[in-house]
Amino acid sequence: MRLRYNFRLYPTPGQRVALARAFGCARVVFN
Repeated sequence: MRLRYNFRLYPTPGQRVALARAFGCARVVFN
């Protein structure tokens, strides 16, 4: 988890959107 956060601290705008969608999908699946 911490490794992901480290990468997430330096994302490009496009990567940030992709990560947000990925985390959103994962959130729905886990819930």
